[in-house]
Amino acid sequence: MHTRLAALYALLAALVLLLLTACTASSSEANPVATPLPTSRGVLLLWHAWPAPTSQVLAASVERFNRANPEVQVLLQSRPATSLRDDFAAAVVEGGGPHMALLPSHTLGSLVDRGVLRAADDLLAPNELNRLLPAALGATQVETAVGLQLYGLPISFDTLALYYNRANFTGSPPDDTVALMATARGLSNPTGDPPLWGLAYNLSLDRTIGYLYAFEGQIFDAQGQVALGLEGRAGSEAWLAWLAELRDDPHLLAGLDGIAVDSALRTQQAVMTIDWAHALPTYSAIWPGNLGVAPLPQLTPGGGTPRPYLQSETLVFNVRLGNSGEQEAAVALARHLLAETTQRDLLRAGRQPVLLSLDLSSDDPSIPAELRSAASAFRTQAATALPMPNSQHANDVVWGIMQDMHGNAVRRLISPAQAVESADALLRARLDGP
Repeated sequence: MHTRLAALYALLAALVLLLLTACTASSSEANPVATPLPTSRGVLLLWHAWPAPTSQVLAASVERFNRANPEVQVLLQSRPATSLRDDFAAAVVEGGGPHMALLPSHTLGSLVDRGVLRAADDLLAPNELNRLLPAALGATQVETAVGLQLYGLPISFDTLALYYNRANFTGSPPDDTVALMATARGLSNPTGDPPLWGLAYNLSLDRTIGYLYAFEGQIFDAQGQVALGLEGRAGSEAWLAWLAELRDDPHLLAGLDGIAVDSALRTQQAVMTIDWAHALPTYSAIWPGNLGVAPLPQLTPGGGTPRPYLQSETLVFNVRLGNSGEQEAAVALARHLLAETTQRDLLRAGRQPVLLSLDLSSDDPSIPAELRSAASAFRTQAATALPMPNSQHANDVVWGIMQDMHGNAVRRLISPAQAVESADALLRARLDGP
């Protein structure tokens, strides 16, 4: 009798365990972001939102890492780009999430505020960090109560440059905007069928804000105080007036209608444009064999250096990253992604490498000369670029106010002076108010 009861209890216990396992699996399927991985097997999960072909380069690199490190396996999981940041934060808050993620650097401040990222200052030695592009590293630093702290490691970077069709030039385009605009007007035929434009320029804030600094405009001073309507007023007003003049020029396709600009470029009805580095594969396809890339032209022959924003694609670490083994594996992967082989592969796929020691002038037959030349131009531009602001205030408050100021003035809905005065007052009310 006792034997039968014991067998019955054992059977019931097995059934309960089976049901609990099924429930756990069902819960994991309903809410995958909150389920931690079984790290006892040396498995690390990495979330990303990279599209092809860079996602294929990433997968190949991770596969090489896994083969070289059989004691740990990194699993890649693709997530929607629009929700990656919030999915990561929600998962970590609920006690799970991936061990690492690849995120754009402008999202870091809000994630630090939510307490979901591990600081990365101690993960690599100073000499290793010094091998990385300074502006790319700066983009991964977040202002905290104790000062600037590193909250991730840059894997690639994105900034602006001048793209042009080399078939229309015997050399490089002019290196100042005065001569460049004159050249663009001379190449334009706006009444042709179809029209031809020497310059097609989307005057959106992100593509033009670098010239705010060329005009010596300011949003904040060195102490972080609002300076737009004070020290930065004259330069900011001059910048807005310049953009409005470009928009009104009948011999330039310059405006806030990004669709019209993109259409002219894709149909090869434009010779030059200013755009982000991530668009490099697009322009390679538009001007095959004739793609040229140059740093942004200076404002005038005498100076006025544009300082576009630079953003990093950043490897971030879950604040719950566990034992030393997990941390060592995560750091090993970071070193692998920053090694010359992976950085070269990223360049081949159209991403800009952050490794300073990567020789862009070497004659590597596996990388087209156009890509190496473009990478050299982007690296030169990065030397004067500003790290894209990444605080929650910068994203939620400052950028929206600046967009309104910029759009209203460029469309001539209000004067540059009115636009700057209004934006300055709004910034002070939102940032300095009670």
